[in-house]
Amino acid sequence: MPLRSIAFLLYFLGSSTGALIYPMVGLICYVILYHVYPQTTWWGKPLEPLGLRYSFICGACLLIGTALSAPRMRFGRAFLHPVEVGAIVVYLTALLTIATGVGTNAQSLLLLDKLGKIVLFLLVMSHILVTRRRLWIFVLILTLMTLYLGHEAKNAPPGAFLKNRLDGIGGPDFRESAGLAIHLCALLPFVAMVLWQKRWPLRIMAFLAAGYGVNAILLCRARSAFLACIVAGVCAVVYAPRRFRTAVVVFLLLGSLGGFFLSDAWFWKRMDTIVVTDEQQRDASSAIRLQIWAAAWEMLKSNPMGVGVGQFQFQVKKYSDHLVNTRDAHNSFILCAGECGVPGLLAYLATLGLSWVTLGQVARRVRLLEDSELYEWLIFANRLALVVYVVAGLFVSRFYTEGMWWLIMLPVCLSRAVENEIREGVQAELELASLLEVSEREPEWALAGLGRA
Repeated sequence: MPLRSIAFLLYFLGSSTGALIYPMVGLICYVILYHVYPQTTWWGKPLEPLGLRYSFICGACLLIGTALSAPRMRFGRAFLHPVEVGAIVVYLTALLTIATGVGTNAQSLLLLDKLGKIVLFLLVMSHILVTRRRLWIFVLILTLMTLYLGHEAKNAPPGAFLKNRLDGIGGPDFRESAGLAIHLCALLPFVAMVLWQKRWPLRIMAFLAAGYGVNAILLCRARSAFLACIVAGVCAVVYAPRRFRTAVVVFLLLGSLGGFFLSDAWFWKRMDTIVVTDEQQRDASSAIRLQIWAAAWEMLKSNPMGVGVGQFQFQVKKYSDHLVNTRDAHNSFILCAGECGVPGLLAYLATLGLSWVTLGQVARRVRLLEDSELYEWLIFANRLALVVYVVAGLFVSRFYTEGMWWLIMLPVCLSRAVENEIREGVQAELELASLLEVSEREPEWALAGLGRA
Protein backbone atom coordinates (compact mmCIF):
# COMPACT_ATOMS: atom_id res chain seq x y z
CA MET A 1 0.00 0.00 0.00
CA PRO A 2 1.44 3.46 -0.92
CA LEU A 3 2.68 5.64 1.93
CA ARG A 4 0.22 8.37 0.97
CA SER A 5 -2.67 5.92 1.35
CA ILE A 6 -1.39 4.84 4.77
CA ALA A 7 -0.88 8.46 5.87
CA PHE A 8 -4.40 9.43 4.80
CA LEU A 9 -5.93 6.40 6.51
CA LEU A 10 -4.16 7.24 9.78
CA TYR A 11 -5.27 10.86 9.50
CA PHE A 12 -8.87 9.88 8.78
CA LEU A 13 -9.08 7.38 11.65
CA GLY A 14 -7.31 9.75 14.04
CA SER A 15 -9.52 12.71 13.13
CA SER A 16 -12.73 10.69 13.34
CA THR A 17 -11.73 9.41 16.78
CA GLY A 18 -10.63 12.88 17.87
CA ALA A 19 -14.01 14.29 16.80
CA LEU A 20 -15.63 12.38 19.66
CA ILE A 21 -13.71 14.56 22.12
CA TYR A 22 -12.93 17.69 20.08
CA PRO A 23 -15.65 18.25 17.45
CA MET A 24 -13.56 20.91 15.68
CA VAL A 25 -11.13 18.16 14.63
CA GLY A 26 -13.99 16.27 12.98
CA LEU A 27 -15.28 19.42 11.28
CA ILE A 28 -11.86 20.05 9.71
CA CYS A 29 -11.68 16.44 8.54
CA TYR A 30 -15.17 16.67 7.03
CA VAL A 31 -14.27 19.82 5.08
CA ILE A 32 -11.08 18.19 3.79
CA LEU A 33 -12.95 15.05 2.72
CA TYR A 34 -15.46 17.20 0.84
CA HIS A 35 -12.69 18.76 -1.24
CA VAL A 36 -10.26 15.88 -1.58
CA TYR A 37 -12.78 13.06 -2.07
CA PRO A 38 -10.34 10.13 -1.81
CA GLN A 39 -12.65 7.82 -3.80
CA THR A 40 -11.47 9.48 -7.02
CA THR A 41 -7.74 9.72 -6.23
CA TRP A 42 -5.05 7.22 -7.18
CA TRP A 43 -3.96 6.85 -3.56
CA GLY A 44 -7.56 6.19 -2.51
CA LYS A 45 -7.91 3.13 -4.75
CA PRO A 46 -5.84 0.81 -2.47
CA LEU A 47 -8.23 1.68 0.39
CA GLU A 48 -11.37 0.59 -1.49
CA PRO A 49 -11.29 -3.02 -0.17
CA LEU A 50 -11.78 -1.61 3.34
CA GLY A 51 -15.22 -0.35 2.29
CA LEU A 52 -14.94 2.84 4.34
CA ARG A 53 -17.67 5.46 3.96
CA TYR A 54 -15.46 8.40 4.78
CA SER A 55 -18.01 11.22 5.03
CA PHE A 56 -20.55 9.05 6.86
CA ILE A 57 -18.06 7.83 9.47
CA CYS A 58 -16.55 11.27 10.02
CA GLY A 59 -20.00 12.89 10.12
CA ALA A 60 -21.31 10.33 12.61
CA CYS A 61 -18.33 10.85 14.92
CA LEU A 62 -18.77 14.60 14.56
CA LEU A 63 -22.44 14.41 15.54
CA ILE A 64 -21.69 12.23 18.57
CA GLY A 65 -18.85 14.50 19.64
CA THR A 66 -21.04 17.58 19.26
CA ALA A 67 -23.78 15.99 21.37
CA LEU A 68 -21.27 15.08 24.09
CA SER A 69 -19.81 18.59 24.03
CA ALA A 70 -23.19 20.35 23.97
CA PRO A 71 -22.98 21.59 27.60
CA ARG A 72 -19.73 23.41 26.77
CA MET A 73 -20.99 25.06 23.59
CA ARG A 74 -21.62 28.77 23.46
CA PHE A 75 -24.40 29.15 20.95
CA GLY A 76 -25.74 32.50 22.15
CA ARG A 77 -29.18 33.56 23.22
CA ALA A 78 -31.08 31.22 20.90
CA PHE A 79 -30.32 27.62 20.03
CA LEU A 80 -31.72 28.11 16.51
CA HIS A 81 -30.94 31.20 14.45
CA PRO A 82 -33.47 32.31 11.77
CA VAL A 83 -31.02 31.20 9.04
CA GLU A 84 -30.91 27.73 10.61
CA VAL A 85 -34.69 27.66 10.72
CA GLY A 86 -34.74 28.63 7.05
CA ALA A 87 -32.41 25.77 6.10
CA ILE A 88 -34.58 23.31 8.03
CA VAL A 89 -37.73 24.60 6.31
CA VAL A 90 -36.06 24.18 2.90
CA TYR A 91 -35.36 20.56 3.78
CA LEU A 92 -38.91 20.03 5.00
CA THR A 93 -40.33 21.38 1.75
CA ALA A 94 -38.09 18.92 -0.09
CA LEU A 95 -39.43 16.07 2.05
CA LEU A 96 -42.99 17.24 1.43
CA THR A 97 -42.56 16.61 -2.29
CA ILE A 98 -42.51 12.87 -1.56
CA ALA A 99 -46.26 13.25 -1.07
CA THR A 100 -47.03 16.19 -3.38
CA GLY A 101 -44.68 15.38 -6.28
CA VAL A 102 -45.06 12.97 -9.15
CA GLY A 103 -43.12 10.24 -7.35
CA THR A 104 -39.62 9.25 -6.33
CA ASN A 105 -36.72 7.49 -7.97
CA ALA A 106 -33.18 6.52 -7.02
CA GLN A 107 -31.90 10.04 -7.64
CA SER A 108 -34.68 11.49 -5.46
CA LEU A 109 -33.61 9.35 -2.51
CA LEU A 110 -29.94 10.24 -3.03
CA LEU A 111 -30.65 13.98 -3.13
CA LEU A 112 -32.98 13.87 -0.12
CA ASP A 113 -30.33 11.95 1.80
CA LYS A 114 -27.69 14.46 0.75
CA LEU A 115 -29.85 17.45 1.69
CA GLY A 116 -30.56 15.93 5.09
CA LYS A 117 -26.84 15.42 5.73
CA ILE A 118 -26.17 19.00 4.64
CA VAL A 119 -28.69 20.37 7.15
CA LEU A 120 -27.23 18.23 9.95
CA PHE A 121 -23.71 19.44 9.20
CA LEU A 122 -24.92 23.06 9.02
CA LEU A 123 -26.42 22.79 12.51
CA VAL A 124 -23.19 21.28 13.84
CA MET A 125 -21.04 23.85 12.05
CA SER A 126 -23.05 26.81 13.33
CA HIS A 127 -22.59 25.61 16.93
CA ILE A 128 -18.86 24.80 16.65
CA LEU A 129 -17.43 27.75 14.68
CA VAL A 130 -18.33 30.24 17.39
CA THR A 131 -14.90 31.63 18.35
CA ARG A 132 -12.37 33.80 16.60
CA ARG A 133 -9.73 31.07 16.65
CA ARG A 134 -11.99 28.40 15.12
CA LEU A 135 -13.17 30.73 12.40
CA TRP A 136 -9.56 31.53 11.52
CA ILE A 137 -8.72 27.81 11.35
CA PHE A 138 -11.70 27.35 9.02
CA VAL A 139 -10.36 30.09 6.73
CA LEU A 140 -6.91 28.47 6.68
CA ILE A 141 -8.44 25.11 5.73
CA LEU A 142 -10.40 26.73 2.88
CA THR A 143 -7.17 28.35 1.66
CA LEU A 144 -5.32 25.05 1.85
CA MET A 145 -8.13 23.32 -0.08
CA THR A 146 -7.99 26.03 -2.75
CA LEU A 147 -4.29 25.28 -3.12
CA TYR A 148 -5.00 21.55 -3.30
CA LEU A 149 -7.71 21.83 -5.95
CA GLY A 150 -5.61 24.29 -7.94
CA HIS A 151 -2.61 21.99 -7.80
CA GLU A 152 -4.72 19.01 -8.90
CA ALA A 153 -6.06 21.07 -11.80
CA LYS A 154 -2.54 22.10 -12.84
CA ASN A 155 -1.42 18.46 -12.94
CA ALA A 156 -4.62 17.03 -14.40
CA PRO A 157 -4.08 14.48 -17.21
CA PRO A 158 -5.38 15.16 -20.73
CA GLY A 159 -8.24 12.75 -20.07
CA ALA A 160 -9.61 15.16 -17.43
CA PHE A 161 -10.52 17.68 -20.14
CA LEU A 162 -13.87 17.41 -21.89
CA LYS A 163 -14.19 19.68 -24.93
CA ASN A 164 -11.09 21.50 -23.70
CA ARG A 165 -12.72 22.17 -20.29
CA LEU A 166 -11.41 20.73 -17.02
CA ASP A 167 -13.69 18.11 -15.42
CA GLY A 168 -13.56 15.55 -12.64
CA ILE A 169 -11.41 17.36 -10.05
CA GLY A 170 -12.33 17.04 -6.37
CA GLY A 171 -15.60 15.79 -4.94
CA PRO A 172 -18.96 15.15 -6.64
CA ASP A 173 -20.00 18.81 -6.34
CA PHE A 174 -17.04 19.69 -8.57
CA ARG A 175 -17.52 16.89 -11.07
CA GLU A 176 -18.41 19.37 -13.79
CA SER A 177 -16.14 22.25 -14.72
CA ALA A 178 -18.60 25.00 -13.80
CA GLY A 179 -19.01 23.64 -10.28
CA LEU A 180 -15.28 23.68 -9.63
CA ALA A 181 -14.83 27.17 -11.09
CA ILE A 182 -17.71 28.64 -9.07
CA HIS A 183 -16.51 27.10 -5.82
CA LEU A 184 -12.96 28.35 -6.31
CA CYS A 185 -14.25 31.83 -7.13
CA ALA A 186 -16.21 31.79 -3.86
CA LEU A 187 -13.11 30.73 -1.89
CA LEU A 188 -10.73 33.33 -3.34
CA PRO A 189 -11.95 36.15 -1.00
CA PHE A 190 -10.97 33.97 1.97
CA VAL A 191 -7.59 33.35 0.35
CA ALA A 192 -7.16 37.13 0.13
CA MET A 193 -7.75 37.29 3.90
CA VAL A 194 -4.76 35.04 4.50
CA LEU A 195 -2.68 36.96 1.94
CA TRP A 196 -3.28 40.10 4.02
CA GLN A 197 -1.61 38.54 7.07
CA LYS A 198 1.88 39.68 8.11
CA ARG A 199 3.24 36.17 8.65
CA TRP A 200 5.21 35.20 5.56
CA PRO A 201 4.53 31.44 5.67
CA LEU A 202 0.82 32.20 5.49
CA ARG A 203 1.34 34.78 2.77
CA ILE A 204 3.31 32.32 0.67
CA MET A 205 0.61 29.66 1.07
CA ALA A 206 -2.11 32.16 0.15
CA PHE A 207 -0.13 33.45 -2.84
CA LEU A 208 0.29 29.93 -4.21
CA ALA A 209 -3.38 29.15 -3.50
CA ALA A 210 -4.46 32.28 -5.36
CA GLY A 211 -2.24 31.53 -8.36
CA TYR A 212 -3.20 27.87 -8.66
CA GLY A 213 -6.85 28.69 -7.94
CA VAL A 214 -7.10 31.33 -10.68
CA ASN A 215 -5.37 28.99 -13.12
CA ALA A 216 -7.89 26.24 -12.32
CA ILE A 217 -10.79 28.64 -12.86
CA LEU A 218 -9.41 29.54 -16.27
CA LEU A 219 -8.98 25.87 -17.20
CA CYS A 220 -12.66 25.28 -16.40
CA ARG A 221 -13.65 27.99 -18.93
CA ALA A 222 -16.98 28.50 -17.16
CA ARG A 223 -18.94 31.53 -18.31
CA SER A 224 -21.11 31.52 -15.19
CA ALA A 225 -18.03 31.80 -12.98
CA PHE A 226 -16.62 34.55 -15.19
CA LEU A 227 -19.80 36.64 -14.86
CA ALA A 228 -19.96 35.94 -11.12
CA CYS A 229 -16.37 37.16 -10.72
CA ILE A 230 -17.17 40.41 -12.52
CA VAL A 231 -20.19 41.10 -10.29
CA ALA A 232 -18.25 40.11 -7.17
CA GLY A 233 -15.42 42.44 -8.20
CA VAL A 234 -17.82 45.38 -8.38
CA CYS A 235 -19.34 44.41 -5.03
CA ALA A 236 -15.83 44.14 -3.55
CA VAL A 237 -15.24 47.85 -4.14
CA VAL A 238 -18.66 48.74 -2.74
CA TYR A 239 -18.58 46.56 0.39
CA ALA A 240 -14.86 46.70 1.23
CA PRO A 241 -14.22 48.12 4.73
CA ARG A 242 -12.97 51.66 4.33
CA ARG A 243 -9.54 50.99 5.84
CA PHE A 244 -9.02 47.95 3.58
CA ARG A 245 -10.41 49.46 0.36
CA THR A 246 -7.00 50.29 -1.11
CA ALA A 247 -5.73 46.77 -0.43
CA VAL A 248 -8.89 45.29 -1.97
CA VAL A 249 -8.47 47.35 -5.15
CA VAL A 250 -4.81 46.27 -5.36
CA PHE A 251 -5.80 42.62 -4.94
CA LEU A 252 -8.43 42.98 -7.66
CA LEU A 253 -5.97 44.58 -10.08
CA LEU A 254 -3.27 42.01 -9.42
CA GLY A 255 -5.77 39.17 -9.70
CA SER A 256 -7.14 40.53 -12.98
CA LEU A 257 -3.64 40.95 -14.43
CA GLY A 258 -2.62 37.49 -13.29
CA GLY A 259 -5.76 35.99 -14.76
CA PHE A 260 -5.19 37.81 -18.06
CA PHE A 261 -1.64 36.50 -18.39
CA LEU A 262 -2.67 32.96 -17.44
CA SER A 263 -5.62 32.86 -19.85
CA ASP A 264 -5.38 31.46 -23.35
CA ALA A 265 -7.22 31.76 -26.64
CA TRP A 266 -9.55 28.89 -25.74
CA PHE A 267 -10.74 30.73 -22.63
CA TRP A 268 -11.54 33.96 -24.47
CA LYS A 269 -13.17 32.08 -27.34
CA ARG A 270 -15.63 30.58 -24.88
CA MET A 271 -16.20 33.91 -23.09
CA ASP A 272 -17.01 35.52 -26.44
CA THR A 273 -20.17 33.42 -26.65
CA ILE A 274 -21.63 35.40 -23.72
CA VAL A 275 -22.21 38.50 -25.83
CA VAL A 276 -23.12 36.87 -29.16
CA THR A 277 -26.61 38.07 -30.10
CA ASP A 278 -27.16 36.16 -33.33
CA GLU A 279 -29.08 32.98 -32.48
CA GLN A 280 -27.31 31.08 -35.24
CA GLN A 281 -23.92 31.89 -33.73
CA ARG A 282 -24.91 31.28 -30.12
CA ASP A 283 -23.66 27.88 -28.95
CA ALA A 284 -26.10 25.13 -28.00
CA SER A 285 -25.57 25.32 -24.23
CA SER A 286 -26.64 28.97 -24.22
CA ALA A 287 -29.67 28.51 -26.47
CA ILE A 288 -30.98 25.47 -24.62
CA ARG A 289 -31.25 27.42 -21.35
CA LEU A 290 -34.07 29.58 -22.69
CA GLN A 291 -35.99 26.51 -23.77
CA ILE A 292 -35.49 24.80 -20.40
CA TRP A 293 -36.59 27.86 -18.44
CA ALA A 294 -39.70 28.34 -20.57
CA ALA A 295 -40.64 24.68 -20.09
CA ALA A 296 -39.90 24.92 -16.37
CA TRP A 297 -42.32 27.83 -16.05
CA GLU A 298 -45.08 25.78 -17.65
CA MET A 299 -44.19 22.87 -15.38
CA LEU A 300 -44.37 25.06 -12.28
CA LYS A 301 -47.81 26.38 -13.27
CA SER A 302 -49.03 22.81 -13.56
CA ASN A 303 -47.24 21.68 -10.35
CA PRO A 304 -47.05 24.63 -7.91
CA MET A 305 -45.99 22.29 -5.10
CA GLY A 306 -43.15 20.92 -7.21
CA VAL A 307 -42.66 17.73 -9.20
CA GLY A 308 -40.40 16.27 -6.52
CA VAL A 309 -36.71 16.18 -5.71
CA GLY A 310 -34.68 14.61 -8.51
CA GLN A 311 -37.57 14.75 -10.99
CA PHE A 312 -36.82 17.98 -12.89
CA GLN A 313 -34.85 16.48 -15.75
CA PHE A 314 -37.46 13.79 -16.33
CA GLN A 315 -40.58 15.94 -16.08
CA VAL A 316 -39.53 19.15 -17.83
CA LYS A 317 -39.31 17.35 -21.19
CA LYS A 318 -43.08 16.91 -21.12
CA TYR A 319 -43.56 20.66 -21.41
CA SER A 320 -41.42 21.28 -24.50
CA ASP A 321 -41.00 19.57 -27.85
CA HIS A 322 -37.39 20.74 -28.14
CA LEU A 323 -35.95 19.10 -25.00
CA VAL A 324 -34.64 15.58 -25.48
CA ASN A 325 -31.47 15.06 -23.44
CA THR A 326 -31.99 17.66 -20.72
CA ARG A 327 -29.99 16.91 -17.57
CA ASP A 328 -30.03 20.18 -15.68
CA ALA A 329 -32.14 23.27 -15.04
CA HIS A 330 -29.12 25.57 -15.50
CA ASN A 331 -30.50 27.78 -12.71
CA SER A 332 -30.52 27.16 -8.95
CA PHE A 333 -33.76 29.03 -8.36
CA ILE A 334 -35.63 27.41 -11.24
CA LEU A 335 -34.44 23.98 -10.10
CA CYS A 336 -35.61 24.71 -6.55
CA ALA A 337 -39.00 25.96 -7.74
CA GLY A 338 -39.45 23.10 -10.18
CA GLU A 339 -38.63 20.35 -7.69
CA CYS A 340 -39.66 21.84 -4.32
CA GLY A 341 -42.43 24.09 -5.61
CA VAL A 342 -43.33 27.61 -4.60
CA PRO A 343 -42.95 26.87 -0.84
CA GLY A 344 -39.43 25.57 -1.40
CA LEU A 345 -38.44 28.58 -3.52
CA LEU A 346 -39.81 31.03 -0.94
CA ALA A 347 -37.96 29.24 1.86
CA TYR A 348 -34.73 29.21 -0.18
CA LEU A 349 -34.98 32.92 -1.01
CA ALA A 350 -35.83 33.76 2.59
CA THR A 351 -32.81 31.81 3.85
CA LEU A 352 -30.51 33.62 1.44
CA GLY A 353 -32.00 36.97 2.45
CA LEU A 354 -31.69 36.22 6.16
CA SER A 355 -28.06 35.20 5.66
CA TRP A 356 -27.30 38.51 3.93
CA VAL A 357 -29.16 40.52 6.58
CA THR A 358 -27.26 38.68 9.33
CA LEU A 359 -23.98 39.82 7.80
CA GLY A 360 -25.20 43.42 8.01
CA GLN A 361 -26.16 42.96 11.65
CA VAL A 362 -22.77 41.44 12.47
CA ALA A 363 -21.02 44.30 10.65
CA ARG A 364 -22.69 46.77 12.99
CA ARG A 365 -21.97 44.75 16.14
CA VAL A 366 -18.26 44.26 15.49
CA ARG A 367 -17.78 47.97 16.12
CA LEU A 368 -18.20 47.17 19.81
CA LEU A 369 -15.02 45.04 19.75
CA GLU A 370 -11.55 46.42 20.31
CA ASP A 371 -10.03 44.18 17.63
CA SER A 372 -12.50 43.72 14.79
CA GLU A 373 -10.17 43.29 11.80
CA LEU A 374 -10.63 39.52 11.41
CA TYR A 375 -14.41 39.81 11.56
CA GLU A 376 -14.47 42.68 9.07
CA TRP A 377 -12.50 40.57 6.59
CA LEU A 378 -14.73 37.55 7.22
CA ILE A 379 -17.91 39.56 6.67
CA PHE A 380 -16.45 41.01 3.48
CA ALA A 381 -15.30 37.61 2.16
CA ASN A 382 -18.61 35.99 3.07
CA ARG A 383 -20.53 38.68 1.17
CA LEU A 384 -18.49 38.14 -1.98
CA ALA A 385 -18.77 34.35 -1.73
CA LEU A 386 -22.57 34.61 -1.50
CA VAL A 387 -22.61 36.97 -4.48
CA VAL A 388 -20.59 34.47 -6.51
CA TYR A 389 -22.96 31.60 -5.78
CA VAL A 390 -26.12 33.67 -6.31
CA VAL A 391 -24.97 35.17 -9.63
CA ALA A 392 -23.54 31.88 -10.92
CA GLY A 393 -26.71 30.18 -9.73
CA LEU A 394 -28.65 32.13 -12.34
CA PHE A 395 -26.93 30.06 -15.03
CA VAL A 396 -25.88 26.83 -13.29
CA SER A 397 -27.80 24.71 -10.77
CA ARG A 398 -26.09 24.90 -7.37
CA PHE A 399 -29.10 24.26 -5.13
CA TYR A 400 -27.81 20.90 -3.86
CA THR A 401 -24.19 22.06 -3.55
CA GLU A 402 -22.99 21.61 0.03
CA GLY A 403 -20.23 24.22 -0.17
CA MET A 404 -22.77 26.91 -0.99
CA TRP A 405 -24.83 26.03 2.07
CA TRP A 406 -21.74 26.37 4.27
CA LEU A 407 -21.38 29.96 3.09
CA ILE A 408 -25.07 30.62 3.71
CA MET A 409 -24.64 29.39 7.29
CA LEU A 410 -21.31 31.12 7.96
CA PRO A 411 -22.98 34.44 8.97
CA VAL A 412 -24.62 32.58 11.87
CA CYS A 413 -21.18 31.46 13.02
CA LEU A 414 -19.92 35.04 12.80
CA SER A 415 -22.92 36.33 14.71
CA ARG A 416 -22.40 33.88 17.56
CA ALA A 417 -18.65 34.45 17.71
CA VAL A 418 -19.08 38.22 17.93
CA GLU A 419 -21.86 37.84 20.50
CA ASN A 420 -19.61 35.61 22.61
CA GLU A 421 -16.76 38.13 22.51
CA ILE A 422 -19.06 41.01 23.43
CA ARG A 423 -20.50 38.99 26.30
CA GLU A 424 -17.00 38.08 27.51
CA GLY A 425 -15.96 41.72 27.31
CA VAL A 426 -18.97 42.83 29.33
CA GLN A 427 -18.33 40.10 31.90
CA ALA A 428 -14.69 41.13 32.19
CA GLU A 429 -15.71 44.76 32.72
CA LEU A 430 -18.17 43.75 35.43
CA GLU A 431 -15.54 41.68 37.21
CA LEU A 432 -13.03 44.52 36.98
CA ALA A 433 -15.58 47.00 38.33
CA SER A 434 -16.36 44.62 41.19
CA LEU A 435 -12.66 44.31 42.05
CA LEU A 436 -12.21 48.06 41.98
CA GLU A 437 -15.20 48.52 44.24
CA VAL A 438 -13.79 46.03 46.72
CA SER A 439 -10.36 47.67 46.66
CA GLU A 440 -11.91 51.07 47.37
CA ARG A 441 -13.82 49.76 50.36
CA GLU A 442 -10.97 47.75 51.87
CA PRO A 443 -9.26 50.68 53.66
CA GLU A 444 -12.54 51.58 55.38
CA TRP A 445 -12.88 48.02 56.63
CA ALA A 446 -9.30 48.04 57.87
CA LEU A 447 -9.78 51.36 59.70
CA ALA A 448 -13.02 50.13 61.21
CA GLY A 449 -11.26 47.05 62.48
CA LEU A 450 -8.44 49.11 64.03
CA GLY A 451 -10.99 51.36 65.76
CA ARG A 452 -12.74 48.40 67.37
CA ALA A 453 -9.39 47.03 68.50
